[in-house]
Amino acid sequence: MRLAARVCGIAMLLCSFLAAASAPATPEQLRALVDSYASHRGFNGTVLVAREGKVLLLAAHGKANAEWSVPNRTDGRFRIGSLTKPLVATLTMQLVEQGTLALDGTLGGYLPELYGNTPAASVTVAQLLSHTSGLADVPARYTDPWWQTAARRAYTPMDFAREWIPPTLREAPGQQWRYNNNGFFLLGVVIERVTGASLADNLQARIFAPAGMTASGLYGDGTVLERLAQGYARTPQGQWTAPQWIDPSVSYAAAGIYTTAEDLYRFDQALYGTSLLQADTRATMLQARAAGYGFGWNVETWTLADGRTLPVVSHTGSVPGYQSYYLRAEPHRDAVIILDNLWQGALVAAMGRDLLEVLNGKPMQPAKRSLDDLLTPIAYQQGVDAMARAYTGLGARGRDYDQSEAAFNSLGYKFLRADRKEAAVRVLEWGAAAYPASANAHDSLGEAYRAAGRRDPARRSYQTALTLDPASKSARAALAELEGEHPPR
Repeated sequence: MRLAARVCGIAMLLCSFLAAASAPATPEQLRALVDSYASHRGFNGTVLVAREGKVLLLAAHGKANAEWSVPNRTDGRFRIGSLTKPLVATLTMQLVEQGTLALDGTLGGYLPELYGNTPAASVTVAQLLSHTSGLADVPARYTDPWWQTAARRAYTPMDFAREWIPPTLREAPGQQWRYNNNGFFLLGVVIERVTGASLADNLQARIFAPAGMTASGLYGDGTVLERLAQGYARTPQGQWTAPQWIDPSVSYAAAGIYTTAEDLYRFDQALYGTSLLQADTRATMLQARAAGYGFGWNVETWTLADGRTLPVVSHTGSVPGYQSYYLRAEPHRDAVIILDNLWQGALVAAMGRDLLEVLNGKPMQPAKRSLDDLLTPIAYQQGVDAMARAYTGLGARGRDYDQSEAAFNSLGYKFLRADRKEAAVRVLEWGAAAYPASANAHDSLGEAYRAAGRRDPARRSYQTALTLDPASKSARAALAELEGEHPPR
């Protein structure tokens, strides 16, 4: 009897543990998590978290205007960059549903003066929506000179398409997924052509008004908006600075919308009814296709802390000075919306995932401090050796910092992109030492060694990566290239 009672007791404890592990977060836990991202990682913006039609958290942190020390507000407006794409995709699917557009309609048919009788003529609306058009795109990185020159000019949509979306193709339509801002830009041009109204007017009449989004619109040059949070960036030394300027006409249907967290939540809720789309049309839009992307949405299945799976659709957005992330999971009508005006891409991505996982039962742990925030200013101001002393001198305080493999990798590649090769080597050496069984950590270190001209250490790192992961194409290719290179004379 005592043994049976003990077994039952253990089973009850186990059941209680599993139930606790999957229990949804409370509003207090969500607020504590967001507060930790603000205090430990410098999050600057607005957050909304909701479940089953109820807003559990709506909070604002940091500054909307640093020059005047104006705080962010929960009703503040933000530019949302490529988070524009899900809304433009929804607008496009409305027009498909109404018969105004067809998913198999082509650029040659809708815009014959630009693409008729060209290689791009057969590109379909579905391929524009799913990033499989094969069209050439604008440069992906804002550091490309194109963003400092051509992107600072004002264009009409047709003029931009004529000049920067050529009718030639990089690959055959439908053959390869490649994220493509130009594809969504052309969706805006097509929408204007078939409706006879501007994209801004279409968004207002077909998306914003039906969803009750009273604080949203398409951002334009010279636009003066009440409660618009000013966008900022950070220098490598960690100081706030004005972001680079690009003309709003370049963003358009790919990245041009401004909105608030509450307005995006109204859009989220409207997607569950029929005011925007019928259920079958919405299902078509949110169906995963190439590379886990639907029509204007990332479509994923997450594995949660307790082993359950969660279907998640989402999109991020980035335009100089602003970063956004919107995640929705339909089983409990979960929504996580983050609008940031300090251009914090990695932080916002980590924060969004953390919030949705905690909402679905992951034990809440406050955000750790950032090695990037600590070490980057030291590396720039005092040098690599001082940076190393700061890192090794953390001691017991090191547990307060994010020392995940991803954190080392992110910081190392940040230094590599800035041509700070020795700083990159040092950081990625720490990563490989902390994660000796990770092929990726050694592969990354090999890349840093190679960039720094240290061929023998690079070769050893790549060989270690290949030993740990014999299928690693990057390590194998790098070794082959190293064997074909000649040392400098």
